[in-house]
Amino acid sequence: MEKIRLFDLTRQVQTLKDDLEEALRAAFATGQFILGPNVGAFESEFSDFLGCPYAISTGSGTGALQIAYQAIGLEPGDRIVTVPTTYIATAMAAATLGGIPEFVDINPENGRMDLNMLRERLSNAKRQGTLRRYKAIVPVHLYGFTEDMEHILQVSDEFGLPVIEDACQAHGAWMTVKNQKVMAGTAGKIGCFSFYPTKNLGAFGDGGMVVTGDPALAERLGMLRNYGQKNERHRHFVVAGNNRLDEIQAACLRVKLPHLDSFNLRRREIAAYYNEQFADVPLGLPPEEPEGTHAVYHLYVVQSPERDALSVHLARQGVETAIHYPTPIHLQPAFKSLGHHEGAFPNAERFAKRVLTLPLYPELTVAEAETVVAAVKDFF
Repeated sequence: MEKIRLFDLTRQVQTLKDDLEEALRAAFATGQFILGPNVGAFESEFSDFLGCPYAISTGSGTGALQIAYQAIGLEPGDRIVTVPTTYIATAMAAATLGGIPEFVDINPENGRMDLNMLRERLSNAKRQGTLRRYKAIVPVHLYGFTEDMEHILQVSDEFGLPVIEDACQAHGAWMTVKNQKVMAGTAGKIGCFSFYPTKNLGAFGDGGMVVTGDPALAERLGMLRNYGQKNERHRHFVVAGNNRLDEIQAACLRVKLPHLDSFNLRRREIAAYYNEQFADVPLGLPPEEPEGTHAVYHLYVVQSPERDALSVHLARQGVETAIHYPTPIHLQPAFKSLGHHEGAFPNAERFAKRVLTLPLYPELTVAEAETVVAAVKDFF
């Protein structure tokens, strides 16, 4: 029995093999491997793709989040507000700078940030005179679905806090804000992307990007990713580390970027097929896309109280699955010092106990998708 993998990255490589090899040969020929022509060109092309004036590449998605936090002035003891239902990097990037991730629960109906809890948390801080310690609201466009940026930006304006979008799983997703189509990552002050290999736009290693419409922030972000330098070597204007995307990754990403829309379309087609086939199956399906939004299905995540048994059954049928993510961030050992215990964010905790990711990537065949469906239905 041939195994159906959660991701098969070799297929996309084969599809783009000739173009990738040509791009790599050209990159090798330049002899420039750090902040060379491919990095600059990719930043410009990604900026054009999003319709955002400034794009600054980084060594990873975590690195993108980290310099975004630095750019807005996060200092030890300062807080960012996010959700516990995300990859740990959202919080870890702040914590490594001495920042404190503060969580609000998710809405059980759609998995989005609970905006009532967000407003209540910030209102309490304002009354207590501690709002000055809060530096950013950090919504997460999880699994390729967009957050409710229209209302998050209203909260941002109300409390004077910038929004940093974690768009690491949402390349090409969009939503409507003030009756305008807005790409994920471009609605807030700064947007952060990851090019980890399994992402909708994936490199052959780590890589990331920060985007902004603010020229002063763009200049600062550029310095923060490269030892505090601007355009002149050996003149360092801020204390910063090395957080650069390399030329090889940029060359590969430039090959893939023109195909991103078609890759995302295929993801949506597979997701639509799954949704149709699972309509009468006792599974919690991905949330419906609100009007005026466009999801890109980085992951296809279902929910079931029988999650573990279903996963075992699918494995026996040759279908690989995963859990994104099994432990909410507030219950991770790394954040024990925050003092959270089970029950602190019940919706996020219930979500983590029920979620299961099924195979979905652009090169998944019709026959494989049918096998996944048959195996799930067989369980029930």
